[in-house]
Parts: sequence; C-alpha cells; structure tokens
Amino acid sequence: MALLISQVGGWLASLYNTVARACSLFVFSLFCSISPADEIEELSVTEADGAYSLRIISVLDAPVGYVYNVITDYKHAYRINPTITEVEILPSDRDEVVRVRNLSEHWVGPFLFKINWVGDIVEPRHGHLKVSTIPEFSSFESGSAVWELRSQGERTWVLHESRLKPDFFIPPVIGNHIMKKQMKEDTLDTFNRIECYAKVMFDMDMENEPDLMNNVLNEGKDCINSQGKSAHLSLETK
Repeated sequence: MALLISQVGGWLASLYNTVARACSLFVFSLFCSISPADEIEELSVTEADGAYSLRIISVLDAPVGYVYNVITDYKHAYRINPTITEVEILPSDRDEVVRVRNLSEHWVGPFLFKINWVGDIVEPRHGHLKVSTIPEFSSFESGSAVWELRSQGERTWVLHESRLKPDFFIPPVIGNHIMKKQMKEDTLDTFNRIECYAKVMFDMDMENEPDLMNNVLNEGKDCINSQGKSAHLSLETK
C-alpha cells in the first residue's frame, strides 16, 4: 500500500544521506521507541541484490471493516504516515485500479529530502490488496506490496509484505543495519496508527457520533502521543 511504500522511501533517503554525510552511529539516537501494535506475530526485514523486503503479521484490536477502511483511505494516508505531505489520486486507464501519488519529506539534521512514490493499487478480492510501484515516477527502480486482512471476531489479522529497490546506493554493512532497524520501528508506528484510527472509527459508530473523527483531526490531535503510544481520542474529546 502507498503509505508503507512511501515510508520505505523515506527510510532509504534518510539512511543514505545520514550515512553519506555523517558516517557515524549517532543516528541510532534519532530512533524513538515504538510501542508495538496489539499483537505482533512476525516482523522481519531482509536485503538481497539491493532490494529491501519487509514482512509483518499482526493482530490488531479493532474489527476488520474499520481496519480495512483506514488502510484504504488513500487520500488521508498522512494520518498513519506523518512524513507524507502530499497525496493525489491520479487518473487510471483501468476502472479496477487506484493510482496514487505520495510526496514525503524527511529531515536528516538540517537537510530536507523529498521522496516521490507513484503506484497502482488493485483489490482482486475484498481484504486483499496488491500494490505496484511505477518506477518512472518514483524514487525506486522497482517495488511491490500486498496486504491481506482476515476477521478474528472483534479483532483483525493483518499481513503486509513489500519489496522495494532504491535508485541510489546504500552503503553495505552499517547501511543495512541502520536500514533494517529503522524500517522495523517505523512499521510498528504505522501499525499502531492503523489500529488507533480503526478504534476511533469503531467508537464513533458505537457512540453514534458521526462527526467525531473530523473534530479530532480539526483540533490537531493525533492517535499517537509523544511517547509513541496509542491514545483513545474518542474519550479525550468528550
């Protein structure tokens, strides 16, 4: 999906420029400690031939319909990936395809780096998404991703897999180590946000308050507090 694809772009840009300019381990102090989503069954990041692969399986504490709505809310991807500054739904030549463009911004010290990602999203069946990066419009040589959601009563089993190859050099050894650490931490952050917003939407329906989400966002509130933990915004706004 667009949000994690774009996020990986930010990880790659931040990694490359941090290592190239600083070439030191101080970067580890920049990584916040993220509270994991409700239940992580698997989380791995690997590298082969210059491409980075991510796989995560998590059980989120929210019903599948609400988790699905958050993940497929492409226009508001910045809610669960705060580095995204621009989102645009582009024309597509196929009715079943949603083409999305994301622009994300990433600060490394005093330097600002912008990452472009454009990709096509298709849904072969409900709860199963396939994402294809369009290299000529993106900061990547290639990229793909899948999402799969399954209901577990009031909870949701979620699988996400992605593979991206950047169009710039990543230093070996130290670069790969930093890259994998940051990808894991940021992935947990994104899954926390998915879970939190899904809970807000569920609470909104249960309490019959259709304007709750807009009120929360208009007030500049966030599902994740300064310690990286989920916040029950529906209760805070009453």
